[in-house]
Amino acid sequence: MAIDSPAQEAPSVPGAPGSSEHLRLGVLCARRFGVIGTVCAAVNLAVPEYARLGAFVPTLVGMLLMTAGFLALRPRNVRVVALLTYGAALGTLATFLLPGAAVDDSPSLATVTALASMAVPSVFVAVAELRSLRAIVAVTVLPVSVLGWVVTAETGRAPFVVLAIAGGWTALIGAGLWLARSARQAETGQERLLESYAAERRSTEAEAELRYGARMMHDTVLATLTLIAHSGQGVPPETLRDQAANDSALLRQLRTTGTLVPQRGPEADASGGDGGPNALESADSSADDAEPSDPWTAVRDWCRLKGLDVTWHGEDSGSGRSVTRAALAAAVTDCLEAVQHHSGVRSADVTVSGGDSVLRAVVTDTGHGFATAAPPTPPSPAQAAIEAVQTRLRSVGGSLRVFSSPGRGTTVLIEVPR
Repeated sequence: MAIDSPAQEAPSVPGAPGSSEHLRLGVLCARRFGVIGTVCAAVNLAVPEYARLGAFVPTLVGMLLMTAGFLALRPRNVRVVALLTYGAALGTLATFLLPGAAVDDSPSLATVTALASMAVPSVFVAVAELRSLRAIVAVTVLPVSVLGWVVTAETGRAPFVVLAIAGGWTALIGAGLWLARSARQAETGQERLLESYAAERRSTEAEAELRYGARMMHDTVLATLTLIAHSGQGVPPETLRDQAANDSALLRQLRTTGTLVPQRGPEADASGGDGGPNALESADSSADDAEPSDPWTAVRDWCRLKGLDVTWHGEDSGSGRSVTRAALAAAVTDCLEAVQHHSGVRSADVTVSGGDSVLRAVVTDTGHGFATAAPPTPPSPAQAAIEAVQTRLRSVGGSLRVFSSPGRGTTVLIEVPR
């Protein structure tokens, strides 16, 4: 049977889009506006003028090239493709000056108007973030207006066409500018959200480390002081000295590094082994110079101090936040303490591993076990110990699963985010 404790997932915040997002949004809108305008103009010309469609073949080819240009727009090639598409648009308008393709009725007049006022300015929506956009528009709108006037002069509607060109260009360039500004505002908002999230995460990590430090103080130093207050009855003097040495090193680390990550290293073993008359002195003298070491070293020292036979498998890569690594090591220590006091055996297996996003530890014993299907009220000592481990893990977003049954031992799977 299993007891699940779900991890607390960190809020997901997307990365700031940056200027590439401005460009991507502009290209997407330019592509859609341009294709719609060009295809509508082509259909408006081909369907009513099917009787003399041969005269408009160059025009339809030009529209096909324009459509291909709009479809080929990408952020990486936007300037080159936009220039080529604009050139294809000028050529398409110029085809109305060819013999037999003169603008003399409503379908061809509407086609010229749609091309010049809607399809051509769509190109510039893709580059609306350029600072020189106004100068570019001022230069490019003039040839389009001249061609629109010339090809529609015989219809007497040239002023209307030029007015439509002015309105269409103004509307589409304004839309491009609005899109670019909106994207920049969205970017600013996301950057502020990222900063707020980072600050909140730092605050949460600091608070979790403080809570962990308080628990460490309660579980080690205060426990030792309580034992001393009761004259150490039932505890060998060597064991009490070793425990005091560990606590002294822990307090020294709190003073020098500001954290209570377990930090006894190999040097402690070399100098004093499992303890001895000089353990306290050697731990105090080395704490000032040593950086915080692997928290698993402290767990192994604790197991040796308690006389618990633990077989270790796997290894911790060492990467990940110190708070979560220390919390994982502390949770394993709690589980091993539960094995010592409640399982009826003095041995356990611990497997440590890690993936790209999580650190993982599995604690297994062959002791009494307990029923997890229907926890008794009040809970058994073993279950109370498991609940304490769950509380510790929640502070760092970790999770815990327990597999146990009476007479079949217990397996605890612990995971914390890397």
